[in-house]
Amino acid sequence: MAIHVEQAPILSLEMIWRAGRPYEAQRFLAGTTNALLVEGTRHRPAAALESLFEQYGTSLETPDDYDTANLSLATIVRHADRLLPVMTEVIAEPAFSERELKRYRKRSRQQLREDLQDPDTLAYRYLSEATFGADHPYGYGGTKEDYDALTVAAVRDHYARYYGAGNATLRVVGQLSDRVECLLEATFGQLPAGAPVASPDYPEPITSPELIRVHRPRAQQTLIRRGRRGIRVTDADYPALCVLETILGGYYGSRLMRNIREEKGFTYGIDSDLDTYRFDGTFGIAADVANENLEAVRAEINTEMEKLRQELVPPSELDMVRAYLLGGLIMDLDGPLAVSSRYRSAIIKEYDAAAHLHRLDETIRTITATEIQDLAQRYLLPELDWEVIL
Repeated sequence: MAIHVEQAPILSLEMIWRAGRPYEAQRFLAGTTNALLVEGTRHRPAAALESLFEQYGTSLETPDDYDTANLSLATIVRHADRLLPVMTEVIAEPAFSERELKRYRKRSRQQLREDLQDPDTLAYRYLSEATFGADHPYGYGGTKEDYDALTVAAVRDHYARYYGAGNATLRVVGQLSDRVECLLEATFGQLPAGAPVASPDYPEPITSPELIRVHRPRAQQTLIRRGRRGIRVTDADYPALCVLETILGGYYGSRLMRNIREEKGFTYGIDSDLDTYRFDGTFGIAADVANENLEAVRAEINTEMEKLRQELVPPSELDMVRAYLLGGLIMDLDGPLAVSSRYRSAIIKEYDAAAHLHRLDETIRTITATEIQDLAQRYLLPELDWEVIL
């Protein structure tokens, strides 16, 4: 995928492999392989790589995505001749040394210890595990023992299976020219092709939604996290769900915000969101509340969901949400870098970006209050939600 930027002499590149969590043979293997990719090649140690890219005011990044492995670089066009060959060296000849794996394990275990002290991270882990299942790639939070079990042999095997050019998409944004195209062909065009991989198949979990309470003895606030899985960008209902979710809790004027924050003052913030991945996703609600307001907030969330199931959204409210969403859509497509971000999401989640944007725009403009009520009656059901109180 390539997008031309006429105004500025920049070049942004990203290799995106189908090599994330859904493809790994053990926990954290995908993320570890991607992180170690930039920790040295057969010809250059990690420090030399870092120094080289710093010399040109940039660095190689490994963006964190559950579904894919990613390697990105942003620079100016006149430095491309020097940097692109090194970027492809990193891709084609990673060192994957025992020393770097040990360092990575140590950093990751420390980060895990810090995460387990953070209430928001803990709540996310509990909800993800309950919603998807402890063995699902989107569900596990992982332990110290998972990091200890990682080996260089496993990392190299994951790399060999999934890091071929035939299993990847190259995203290029910048001031493109014949010279740049020749350089891309001379570098990325020479990478080993490998073979595309089949999509994994994960069965539906057999657990039923439940309420999970986690006691924190000295906590002055309680976190509410609730949600359901089974939401994908490619679903027929997804564009309409974007409208419903916005009405419920997706922007500052939403019903949850007006009722629970503005009118009752139970919380500084409460929101809902659609969080989607390649193979699944969630429709969730999040709020942090004073302990004494916990049950009142839980009841008001259910009240707002019930109202959307039983009553039609007034025309003035629907018009306001239409304007908000259409304005956001325009902002998301304002300029080549913004457009590239939209297409990046489509690459990772594997859908047709243009068709999706057309469907989303059409739905926002034409959806009726009756259609929103029908959607609420199917999706806004408390018995479908897992809930974590922490």
